[in-house]
Amino acid sequence: MSFLSDMALEQTEIDIVYRALDLWCREIGAPIDSTDGRDVATVLLALYKTGHTNETALLAAMRRINPEGPIPASR
Repeated sequence: MSFLSDMALEQTEIDIVYRALDLWCREIGAPIDSTDGRDVATVLLALYKTGHTNETALLAAMRRINPEGPIPASR
């Protein structure tokens, strides 16, 4: 399997990651298109690729990574 095919997502998969990203960014008060939002997107994509394949699982994994809750967005 090539690198690009391994990274490709179907639209439904993109929607799942995007909804989790939107929820997390709201919690931290960061726009999705901010540096913090892009950093979170990277983590969520990695989590999705490692088996966290729904919003609940993605957000739970993010909370395990950061057990004290979302870090406030840098201003």
